[in-house]
Amino acid sequence: MNALHFFKPELLWLLPLALLPFISYGVKQFSFPGLEDWPKDFISNCLRWGVRSLAALTLAALIIAAAAPFTEGGTVTRVGEGSEIVIVLDRSGSMSEALGENDHSRDAKFVSKIEASRKVLLKFMDQRPADTFGVVAFNAAPVRVAPLSADRELAKAALQSAEANSSGFTALNRALAMGLDYFNNRPFTATRLIMLVSDGDAVIEKEDREILKNAFKQTRAKLIWVYVHAGVEKNILDSVIAGENEFISERHLKEAEMNQNVAMNKLFEELDIPYQAFEVNSEAGLQHAVAEVARMTNKPTRYEYRLPRQDYAVYFYLLTMALLGVLIWLKQIEIRAWKV
Repeated sequence: MNALHFFKPELLWLLPLALLPFISYGVKQFSFPGLEDWPKDFISNCLRWGVRSLAALTLAALIIAAAAPFTEGGTVTRVGEGSEIVIVLDRSGSMSEALGENDHSRDAKFVSKIEASRKVLLKFMDQRPADTFGVVAFNAAPVRVAPLSADRELAKAALQSAEANSSGFTALNRALAMGLDYFNNRPFTATRLIMLVSDGDAVIEKEDREILKNAFKQTRAKLIWVYVHAGVEKNILDSVIAGENEFISERHLKEAEMNQNVAMNKLFEELDIPYQAFEVNSEAGLQHAVAEVARMTNKPTRYEYRLPRQDYAVYFYLLTMALLGVLIWLKQIEIRAWKV
């Protein structure tokens, strides 16, 4: 059984006031010249002390109720299936390019990388009713476009409004850090996932990598990179700079590595966090990657759920009202005049 606590324990110092009814008797008394010849009335004595005890109990219940008694709820172990997913969507200028499978004939419909990504992600949300979603969009600066919540329509609207916009440098590290901020001050109740949808072409400095590594471990979040490209970029699994289309000599590659401009895929692997990459250059491939993400996040998550505390003040207030009702009734039946 949980111990009883009080939100305002200082009020318990007023409990001695509950003894006042035993000092001052509130029921009307009648004076007589002498009661020596009267027989001892046991019932009257019981009633007299009973009324005093009721008044004392009323005062004690009122003081205890004012002190707000409660017991801690404790914790229970639960298993959940839903996930907390923050979509970090790249909206840099390169995301406006066509996917690799696009037919470039005159009658073919142009489908950009960001358009195909939005379409698949919206379907992904519809297939995940138990998940909560948040959205961060980024190019030169990250933007919180939807908070992490169960408001699915808000997250969908945020995705639909994301358009590619070329503005130079891609702030990948700040976008990931902003996505991880969504998990701060939240109980760990489900699988946490940062879902990066990007065509790469970004650099994270050495000091920022350490910050990201610590943030991922602190929030216990996983990272999944859905690498969307047009089919001409170099393969991320070959540890080359993602999104770079021009030829890079071995000398320049070594120089880039010396300046910490290493491949994003290799960089994420070196962060020593739960990480997986999917490389797609078609809408069908993007759908397959998202399906794999759904399969990975369907695993049950065991977590500790803190139960709310149990307040007992209301019960003591109800007891006080009931005792006051009894005292009022006794007052109503009190004899106000002695008729001889």
